[in-house]
Amino acid sequence: MSGAVDTSAQTGTDASAGRRPPPDVALPRDVLRYLWRAAPLSHIKLFGLVLLLLPFNYASLELPRLIVNGVTDAIGGTVPPLLDFELSLPDALGGYQLLHFPGIAVSAFGLLAGLAAVLFALQLIQQHISRLIEMDKARLGERIIVRLRRQLFDVIQRLRPEAPMKSKALEVGNMMRFEVGPISPFAGMAFAQPLKSAGLIGSATLLIFTQNALLGLFAVGILALNHILLGVQRRDNARKLQTYQNEAVALGKRVMSGIDRLPLVHGFATSPFERGAVDHRLAVVSEASLELKRQNFTDRVLNLLMSDVPTLVFYFAGGWLALSGAINIGQLVAVVAAYGQIPEPLKELIDWDEKRVIAQVRYDFARYYLETREVWPQGSQDPVDGPDLPFDGSIKISDLDVVDPAGSTLLDGVSLAIAPGSAVALKGSDAGGKHAVARVCGRAISIYSGTVRMGGHDLASVPEAVIGRHVAYAGGDPIVVTGTLRDNLLLALQRRPGRAADPAGDAAALDRRALAALSGAGLGDLVVRLGLERRLDPDATPALAERIVSLRAQVTDAIARRQSDTGRVLIEPFRFAAFNRWMTLAENILFATPVNDTRGAASLLSDPALEAPLEKSGLRQALIGLGRSALITLAELAGGPEDLAGIDTKGLLRTGEMDAARVLATHAGEELSGEEVALLMRIAGRYCEPRHRFGLIDADWQERALAGRAQLAHLREVSGIPLARYQPDSYCRALTVRDNLLFGRIAADRAGAAAAVDEMVRQCLVDDGLIAQVERLCLDVAVGEGGLPLAAAERGKLTLARCLVTDPDILIIDDALVPLAPAEQSRLMEAVLAARSGRTTLVVLDAAEPLHLFSQVIVLAHGQVERIEAGAATAAAGA
Repeated sequence: MSGAVDTSAQTGTDASAGRRPPPDVALPRDVLRYLWRAAPLSHIKLFGLVLLLLPFNYASLELPRLIVNGVTDAIGGTVPPLLDFELSLPDALGGYQLLHFPGIAVSAFGLLAGLAAVLFALQLIQQHISRLIEMDKARLGERIIVRLRRQLFDVIQRLRPEAPMKSKALEVGNMMRFEVGPISPFAGMAFAQPLKSAGLIGSATLLIFTQNALLGLFAVGILALNHILLGVQRRDNARKLQTYQNEAVALGKRVMSGIDRLPLVHGFATSPFERGAVDHRLAVVSEASLELKRQNFTDRVLNLLMSDVPTLVFYFAGGWLALSGAINIGQLVAVVAAYGQIPEPLKELIDWDEKRVIAQVRYDFARYYLETREVWPQGSQDPVDGPDLPFDGSIKISDLDVVDPAGSTLLDGVSLAIAPGSAVALKGSDAGGKHAVARVCGRAISIYSGTVRMGGHDLASVPEAVIGRHVAYAGGDPIVVTGTLRDNLLLALQRRPGRAADPAGDAAALDRRALAALSGAGLGDLVVRLGLERRLDPDATPALAERIVSLRAQVTDAIARRQSDTGRVLIEPFRFAAFNRWMTLAENILFATPVNDTRGAASLLSDPALEAPLEKSGLRQALIGLGRSALITLAELAGGPEDLAGIDTKGLLRTGEMDAARVLATHAGEELSGEEVALLMRIAGRYCEPRHRFGLIDADWQERALAGRAQLAHLREVSGIPLARYQPDSYCRALTVRDNLLFGRIAADRAGAAAAVDEMVRQCLVDDGLIAQVERLCLDVAVGEGGLPLAAAERGKLTLARCLVTDPDILIIDDALVPLAPAEQSRLMEAVLAARSGRTTLVVLDAAEPLHLFSQVIVLAHGQVERIEAGAATAAAGA
């Protein structure tokens, strides 16, 4: 997404003229100009508050002189009036009287108390006005930073598909959160702070002038010298800060580039090169950071000298003038107090300038994104109010030319027409142009020349909201968002904030729509599987849990009949008096599973609360022995204890237990510690003979486990962890819906047992009318980040399902189903086209896919239409 791209020959927004539309309104280069344009009235309000503050500040500087002179006169026998105030220019400037108040006659104590009270009141007023200024600055800063972030996100949302990303998604997110963050505190103080600081300095300087012109000129000279040095600092700081910012960004990009190529790094052993490249960038960033810190230290020393040295000289000059009689003691106190106020606002001015430099650097970084030209025009994504525009489902393409970023021609003068409601196939080699036609129609390519009309509207000018409601594109790069299956499907319907995806607001209807889309995309088996693998809270859904328990007998009877007919064992039911080979040893002993505890039943065997009962039944030592035997077997399979982490332990060991297991296997004959005993009991508790096949559980062991089960049958919890017991007449909340229906475990050593059982369970659910409720459970299943738990074919089908849930007038399928086998692609395509009879469907075909399903087949070669054939569907309709 670099600045501008030369598209003089192509455009997706003005195809007839062949010109790129004008870019969005350009941002001013100077951050101060941007901040002023963002909220001029708010800045003016702050100006008013600052100007209101200054008279009170000046008066508070004048009062110390009145207090000192009043006390001095009172000691001499004359009590001056309270608030006898006169403001005039120095004699050198003509001595013109600006303001005079004769005051109020009071006693000496009254004079002192009155002046002190007035000074205190002035301080309170200044504090209140300063608080108002600070709050308005904070509010203004937040408003402006929100505005800037909205602008940034708006640009990101309007990026064209051809726009090369300026950075990775993580970097863009960090830029929106952190990089532009320093602009916020500066935004509120951009204009008010220098006015306030300059006003305070001006008030103090004016007071000094009114007391003595020479001291006033000296104060002005100090300020002028500070201004010169400040300019030098500003230029140097800006250069060094810009250097540091650029190097830090380059480091971030290099690190993320290294993450992107991790598979290549591991595959070709290039890690030393990657580390060296990053080390080089780290050294450069470190040096830039040190240079910035050195400059900051120099600035602090210089600022300290410019603050303290002139102050000492000023005090000396003021004292000399007082000794010579040029000014009195009160004037000296006022001058000293006034000059003492100058360093703080001067420091604030320096800080303001440093923050301005930082804000300018951050603002330039934001402008890099905001001024990109590879975006859709502003307003193109706004919702369309009023009645929906007519959309007939036709596609008409005239003289379509497309050139890829490398300059290769993808389409050269393509013209074709697709009638509403037809099923059309695009055929040819991958480089022939079929994908480019589909991507232009699906807005995956936006820069082209020629005319493309979708549903009777020019694709280049019709609002995105119209296309989004009527056209759906299933591309070959599945996007699975982090969230549930429902989130991924309904994402296609969430077009306005604060509104339900379904206009009627019927959540149940919306779920039915989502399930129909999943089934239509060939994910019916996944829907049932995910629904059966869910765990229910019977307290939250008591009616559903009760129906599942009531259906249990029907399911087990159906499976028993199949087992009797085939002679194959498909499940082992949960029976209190029988050992279940497919349950872990811990589950067999407890005949229960802990609720809301991810450690599993095996962790409970080593719990101190079970130590006495297990010892009494003789199981504790037996479990320790079995765990030791299993660990020794694992070490032998690994080729030694040190290689335990290199083999699949099939769940007997967790990652965090590897180190302890390695040490324990190395010193197997020594006396065991408490932690080692607990580890061996957990290993034993996880053991399942058909799964691990170490030959450790025989008939005697099974009898021993059943005896222990009988002694522990009264337990309802272990150390506060509740147990969900396996009871034939109640729902077990710790088991999946499938296990509750089966009330047993599938015999996984039988080929096809799981598929056969799931098919019978599904049929029972259909017969009982419960299938819809179980299927609906799958919508709440989290699909993980990027859909990693799903297979590639399932992610492609999910992309298709997201398109189907919108029920589009035009559906474009382009490579979404490539991961499927040809036969499955054909079956799914036939089902989709049958369900979409009367609606336009455009499909990019591979050579192996069937043509008889389509009314028209368009063959493209070398970027041109080679021929258009009538499909078998048209011939059949004609016959």
